Amino acid sequence: MSTIHDVAEKAGVSIKTVSRVLNDASSVSEKTRQKIEHAMQTLDFAPSAAARMLRGRPTDLVAVIAEQLTTTPDSSEIIKGIQSVCEQLGKMLLIGETGGHAATANRLVADMRERRVEAIMFATPFHAQVTLEPILGATPTVLANCFEVPARFPQIVPDDEGGGYAAGQLVLQAGHKKIALLQLIPHMVATDLRLQGFLRAMREHGVTPREQWLLHGAAPIPDAEFSHLHDAIDRLFASRDRPTAILCGNDKMALRVIFILQRRGLRVPDDVSVVGFDDFRLISEALDPGLTTVALPYREIGALAARRAFAGDSVADTVRVPCLAVERGTVTSPAKGKRG
Repeated sequence: MSTIHDVAEKAGVSIKTVSRVLNDASSVSEKTRQKIEHAMQTLDFAPSAAARMLRGRPTDLVAVIAEQLTTTPDSSEIIKGIQSVCEQLGKMLLIGETGGHAATANRLVADMRERRVEAIMFATPFHAQVTLEPILGATPTVLANCFEVPARFPQIVPDDEGGGYAAGQLVLQAGHKKIALLQLIPHMVATDLRLQGFLRAMREHGVTPREQWLLHGAAPIPDAEFSHLHDAIDRLFASRDRPTAILCGNDKMALRVIFILQRRGLRVPDDVSVVGFDDFRLISEALDPGLTTVALPYREIGALAARRAFAGDSVADTVRVPCLAVERGTVTSPAKGKRG
């Protein structure tokens, strides 16, 4: 790689003059500046981040330490949100993937700090409680889609409790009272919070939830997350007293539920209304009719985390970003299916 010495020799000036141009000094004539810039172009010279640090200038580098986020398509929107803010502010984003290993996270933090990144963001694919062990020093740090207890940094998470409430409202306001909930994996943060929101919506409408209809449609089985879903649907439709609406833990589950119902000869939404969660548009917009769902605000979470990080905001608070209903075509009144 070319050095500042090569540039000075090519332009026929001193190293000090090249340094002044790199520092945007006004004491260099326009003619000399153009000669130096032409030499830089010819030699493919790029000032290093280390050189910028030595001159006391910001590196314009920021880091995301991701825990299996880059391999999870539906939550990679967090990275897009962060990147959008980086583009606006002229920052370069570095991404380190931990694979869920604490030792890797420690190494990545050390590497990023050695490069003098201006901020570090930690991000997870699922709303989760984490414990950050790496020594971060004074580097501004923000958590995205995850949180510590107690909070030490700004942490931006989805309002899953509000999302569960919004999902319940979608079918309750349509007139449904016979409502089943197919939840995500037991004991996940999102699972528990969404259940709380759903139950709150039911109470507000004076509807008593049926314990036997509060099932888990997903299981913690690698590569077989929905292996028990058929059994759950069989339980819901084992008698003539059946739900007229099913709320699903995510859009992937909702897609499978719709296919299972269709194979049973049931129409969506005329016989059974179905609601997803995530607004994973490869699914929600591809279905016909489109899937009514609740959006997880991944991109907003990423963008807000980036803004807090770049502002050097160290207030250790928790910001809950709303999960909003997206109405499409899989919810209708139970009366339309003549089933009440």
